Amino acid sequence: MILSKRLHTLEAFCFNQNLGFRKAQTQAVNQHRPFASSSRYDNGSGVVDEKTPDGNRLGGVGIIKGKGGGGAGIGNVFDKMLPSFIPSPKPLFQHCSNPKTVSIIGAPMTFGQPYVGTDHGPSFLRKAGLRSKLIALGWLVDDGPDLNFSAKALASPDDMVHPHAKNSSMIGRGTQILSQIVEEKAMSGSFPLVLGGDHSIAIGTLSGILRARPNTGVLWIDAHADLNIPDISESGNMHGMPVGLAIKEMGADYTMIPGFEWLGKEGTPMLAPNSIVYVGLRDVDMKEREAIRELGICAFTMSHIDRYGIGKVMDMAMTHLLAHDPNRPIHLSYDIDAVDPAIAPATGTAVRGGLTFREAHYVAEIVAASGVLASAEIVEVNPTLSHDRGAHATVEFSLGLITSLLGKSII
Repeated sequence: MILSKRLHTLEAFCFNQNLGFRKAQTQAVNQHRPFASSSRYDNGSGVVDEKTPDGNRLGGVGIIKGKGGGGAGIGNVFDKMLPSFIPSPKPLFQHCSNPKTVSIIGAPMTFGQPYVGTDHGPSFLRKAGLRSKLIALGWLVDDGPDLNFSAKALASPDDMVHPHAKNSSMIGRGTQILSQIVEEKAMSGSFPLVLGGDHSIAIGTLSGILRARPNTGVLWIDAHADLNIPDISESGNMHGMPVGLAIKEMGADYTMIPGFEWLGKEGTPMLAPNSIVYVGLRDVDMKEREAIRELGICAFTMSHIDRYGIGKVMDMAMTHLLAHDPNRPIHLSYDIDAVDPAIAPATGTAVRGGLTFREAHYVAEIVAASGVLASAEIVEVNPTLSHDRGAHATVEFSLGLITSLLGKSII
């Protein structure tokens, strides 16, 4: 990844409000084309799944731990799961123990934003064939039931209300549970793959990852900065706060946020401002813009992508995160609203002018090829917010992103 000195300047790394607006998407990208479908119930590699006597399900090259089918594999006929054979100076997923195991953690949180339906994300991704596709890529798959994030499970009659942190008690309890599970999976050498759910789950994901791997760098792929705290939030929706609550310098008082007392305990690792890079920003609140500048956070907007192209932007993003340690573990947080809604319409905070199909996949591919991707989450898939065709397209696209970041290669 060799760039010219011009592209390595601080100006290239910083948020620049003077850059132009996102160019219009081409007609070819904006046109929705139906995905190929299949009624064959196989594992995506031409091998019909079979169960072992203990209830595990055998696939092409791995075993799914736990009960449940591998999914219909919709679209698998023309979408072969081929792991990369391209020579690399680093082994892929070098922070995972052998045999490589991906731990799927369903986190169906819906209380961080105002729309019902984000809790369906994990189940729709599984039904679309997630597990069988990961098996076809050579992963062992550890997949248990979704976490119970229902209101009945998380609410308490004694819950206090924060006027600028909606549903904080329920979200705090849920993310604390998620944090503990993510930490456990990361410490065991697995690759934690968290399926949202709205983006408030990242409060738990980041906390768990940082306890297990304190030197983790974070790639935040999102239309929004999610850098709010209750004191500055314009909406009070907590899916806009995970980064703000993870960075100590934002000044959140955790003792005043019901449900989040656990996050403020002494010794809890926090995210340094220079340990996160944004890619794809295009809808940023005023206070968030000020914080990005004041804290010197590395941020690439859609204007940067227009100017430099996704390849150079990702080179700069990875160079920033790996400058002092080329083997540093990377966590990828991927909000589906980073992608243009013409491609992935079933999400709650869609903003026009997002990543194209290939830009979105390139982000996943280049991070996987680095060899240091150690954990990931994909969030804000809400199949109820679009017609059937749009919901199907969003789920299939999200599934494709997951396989790209877990090693699928064109050649």
